[in-house]
Amino acid sequence: MKLKKQKIAILGRGNAGCLSALHFNHYTADADREIELYYDPEIKPVPTGQGSTLTYPDLLWKTLGSDWTKKLPLTLKTGIMYENWGNVEDEFFHPFPLGSYSIHCSPKDFQEYVCNNLKVNFKETTENILNYNQIDADYIIDCRGTPKSFENYDSLVNPLNSALLANLPKKEHDVKYTRCIATPHGWTFYIPLPDTTSIGYLYNSDITSKEEAENDFKERFKIDKINHSIKFSQYLAKEPVIDKRIFLNGNKLFFLEPLEASAMGSYIKANRWYFDVINNLSTAEDCKNNIKEYMNKIESFILWHYIKGSKFKTSFWKYAQDLAKENKSNSVKQIESQILNFNKKEKKFLRNEENFEYGQWGLMSFDNWINGVGIK
Repeated sequence: MKLKKQKIAILGRGNAGCLSALHFNHYTADADREIELYYDPEIKPVPTGQGSTLTYPDLLWKTLGSDWTKKLPLTLKTGIMYENWGNVEDEFFHPFPLGSYSIHCSPKDFQEYVCNNLKVNFKETTENILNYNQIDADYIIDCRGTPKSFENYDSLVNPLNSALLANLPKKEHDVKYTRCIATPHGWTFYIPLPDTTSIGYLYNSDITSKEEAENDFKERFKIDKINHSIKFSQYLAKEPVIDKRIFLNGNKLFFLEPLEASAMGSYIKANRWYFDVINNLSTAEDCKNNIKEYMNKIESFILWHYIKGSKFKTSFWKYAQDLAKENKSNSVKQIESQILNFNKKEKKFLRNEENFEYGQWGLMSFDNWINGVGIK
């Protein structure tokens, strides 16, 4: 008797839904499994640009071949230029390892390209799925965005809670990196895209009014029109795996501000752990612990960015520095201490050591930040 084919249902076709579909369609190709992607066509992507880390293009190469490099509208990303951060230089560069690169693109272009080139069963639905039992599937990857309630979520520590989004005209010879520019009320990302430049102004609405933020954004960056305004919470699901068959990803799993562009890499990492649970290579409890440890490291590393403040001595930056000092994790303290001691003794910088990884970063990233912002 032929066994029933296993079915994996993915809910949502945003960034996390598309990455989940790519991952499970590729890595279960030899198994007797069917992939279905449920989506609501009325939900549109946020109008912004997005950066990423090295695991993102790596997954695209493995799952889509080489055509995406020619057909997906993108620009190269060689790292991040930090401007006005810390108390040493006006700017410093946080690069990827020599010869490595990631990409910038818009969520809309990425999602459309994946959906047009992915061989899975698409299920268009405007019905609000309130109960997972409504879905006929053995496993469900829920990527439907920000939860309506945060009852089952823990807060992540970060000084920001609001963003303004806009576009600037494309520059003929623009930079091949993301710019992260400290401002009096927070910081602003500058992401070069093929046809425009996406720019996002992040701030804390408990410290800075929306009107004050909008005025500074327009004046400082010569913005004519603000396209989108967002108020956000930062959080992590208490139970990323439910009943050993339902897995949360994307903003359904967590949200953390976009400094260091860690979101896409985190979605990919979560899918790897979920794959192991589905294939009985790991337990749901181990998966939960892995995600919690991983996200706490990302939370800590990003918060650490604020430890030396910026060129602006404002209420926001005092609050951000105090928050970073109060919440800096023991892990970050230990690594920071190791690097500082090594530099004093050896009079040279640490480089990436094999098998070392703190979230998405190696020792070179810590070394880069210590010297870039002036930690002594």
